[in-house]
Amino acid sequence: MLDRLVDPLVRRMLHPPRRGPRLLPAALLARAEDVSIPGRRFLLKAWLLSPDGPPVGTAVIVHGWGGDAGRMAPLAAHVVARGMAVLLVDLPGHGRTGPVPRYNAALMVEDLRAVRDWMAKRDELRQLPAAIVGYSFGGLGAYVAASRDSRWEALVVLAAPSGPMEATRLYLAGKGLSWRWFGGMVRRSLSRAVGVDPDSFNGDRNLATIQVPVMIVHGESDEVVPVGHAERLHAAVPAGLGTLMRVPRAGHSVILVDEDVGVRVAEFLRRQFTRVGEGS
Repeated sequence: MLDRLVDPLVRRMLHPPRRGPRLLPAALLARAEDVSIPGRRFLLKAWLLSPDGPPVGTAVIVHGWGGDAGRMAPLAAHVVARGMAVLLVDLPGHGRTGPVPRYNAALMVEDLRAVRDWMAKRDELRQLPAAIVGYSFGGLGAYVAASRDSRWEALVVLAAPSGPMEATRLYLAGKGLSWRWFGGMVRRSLSRAVGVDPDSFNGDRNLATIQVPVMIVHGESDEVVPVGHAERLHAAVPAGLGTLMRVPRAGHSVILVDEDVGVRVAEFLRRQFTRVGEGS
């Protein structure tokens, strides 16, 4: 079967690149608690960051493919500074969570549900509204998780692809491989490897059902995921719930350290948490 010819390529795509974890800056480390969260298959390592004073909500920040919690520290600093707790999670195969042979969007969504379950049992967090913030590959998992779990009160998506197959198309193009010739075979191989249809994680399908405010952030000069993906995601969000922030001249990684992005994301989250608090 010709499909089997691309199975090694798909296995390689699903194997997280192993890199050492980044250290948190001293200012964040001083307010961080090292926690372990039972995930779908593995114990997830995470940092729980506490603000000065009682938090108004909790933001779970999810890194991208090959990244880790430490890379999300600049964004987390803005959120904590505005009175919110932050949970920085290392996904399986990333950062301080141990290596895994394969990882994918389906497993990430299950792990994010497990993270939300853990928060619901944590004394100082369970009564607080919670939001999920995802970057790149983590953004894909975040929008699917938020659409399937009503316990999330807000969603922020940064530099994310509009679906797994769209991300795969970008991956193949980066390898100089034609989607026309390999796309169908890769789709079937991914379905076998992941155990579900990759299109079930498509942004159009999942964001159309979202019921909470969504902020989508994307650099206009993103060299990894073109800004058109953000426009497609924003168009899928029901009317009145979506905010799109295009960042001029910013690349894929730049938005994580952009001061204006950090401020606006933190203010968006604070607004949503305050609204939930006033309505309770």
